[in-house]
Formats: sequence, C-alpha cells, structure tokens
Amino acid sequence: MEKQINREEIYSGKVIHVVKDEVELDDGSRTYREVVLHNGGACIALKDHEGKYFMVKQFRYSLGKEMYEFPAGKIEKGENPDEAIAREAIEETGYEALNIRKFNYIVPTCGYCSEKIYLYYGETGRKLGQHLDKDERIDLYRFSFDEIREMIRNDLIDDSKTIALMYRLELEGIDA
Repeated sequence: MEKQINREEIYSGKVIHVVKDEVELDDGSRTYREVVLHNGGACIALKDHEGKYFMVKQFRYSLGKEMYEFPAGKIEKGENPDEAIAREAIEETGYEALNIRKFNYIVPTCGYCSEKIYLYYGETGRKLGQHLDKDERIDLYRFSFDEIREMIRNDLIDDSKTIALMYRLELEGIDA
C-alpha cells in the first residue's frame, strides 16, 4: 500500500484537478504519482416505449472526432450519482427516466485518474424537453439493442462507458 506524504496542486479547472503526490512505498522508498481528480459521471441506457435506446452523437475535442454514446454527464459537486443521472436523462434526451436500475460503476482510466462512471438502465417517462448546457452540441438518435451491438462490432462505437453498459445489459438479460 502506498502512503501519501505530500500533495502539490498542479492545475484546478472546471472539470478536473491535477495533483502531484509524493508517496512512500511499502519498502520505505519514495516516488511521485500524478493524479487527475474528477467528480465522476453517470451514464444511462434509456429505453423508449418502442424498445429503442437513446444515444447522443457529439464532437469530442480531446479526440478530434464525433462519437456515439449513451446519454451521460459529470456528477456536479455535492450531487450523488442517482441525482446526476436523473438530471442528465432529462437534459440530453428530454425525457424523465423511470424504472431506473443502478449497476455498479466502471473506472475508465485507473492508472492516473480518480473518475468513476456509474451505469444505469431506465425507461422513458414524461417528455419534458431537452435542457442542454450552453456549450453542449449533441445530436440525439434512437437505436435498437441489436443495432447498437452491430455499431460496436463495426467500430462505430468506441466509447468505453457505452460498451461497458451494453455488456452489463447483456449480462443482466436486458434485451439480450
């Protein structure tokens, strides 16, 4: 087990904080760990009354490309994952999420980042209208479970949270 000796804040932003920790290893030696601190996120496979799932397509600046993803978003400070997913479902799809089933979380980059993404399944309730963030640009689509599986197989979806959630749905026997 590693023990933190000292922490230096490198960067503090809207979404992430970067720190450099000095740590002591089990043999008494010391080294450094650079860590990206993140509040985490929540992702939902939201199924409509026709049995199709909502997906968003958005440009991801860090990768320089558009990506298909299940609706998701970051957990705000002081918010729990359940509150975040209820908010994000409405913001991105325009529908409230009912019959929500919470799975565990995934850790997308455990080597240097504290982010956990909580995975959910839900079904559409009332239509309330989208409420996108001012800087958010997404296109909304609906696909069947089999269509999403084929998109993954054909490398049209490479988003880890979406792939992990599809696998979880299959393991749970949801649309498998």
